[in-house]
Amino acid sequence: MQKGHVLQFQCLGCQQAVQFSIFTLDSDASICCECCNRKYALNDENLRRQLRKFQALCEQIQESEEILSNTAVGIDIGDHHVQVPYKILLTRLTSNLRLNMGTEEIAICFRMEPLKDLN
Repeated sequence: MQKGHVLQFQCLGCQQAVQFSIFTLDSDASICCECCNRKYALNDENLRRQLRKFQALCEQIQESEEILSNTAVGIDIGDHHVQVPYKILLTRLTSNLRLNMGTEEIAICFRMEPLKDLN
């Protein structure tokens, strides 16, 4: 399985993590919270379009691994300057993608290349 395919968001009912794969977006199956059994259908066309774009971004980042391994982000804090390699950003930091699901805004958490993929 490809690294970084599992995304998660907090259930709007019980606030537990709901996990799904960006590679199953084209199926009509709903996503179900394992804790409270609330079902989520990612059938809003705008949401699906944004998630497909995110999927393409993930694939492009993996395709660009050779050049990104030589790239760093500079962070300035006062007089201090730190270079953080992209490899650390992509493997150790969790990012959030904020999208609208119906009338609610959700934060989808992800890592591009997690060291250990979630089940």
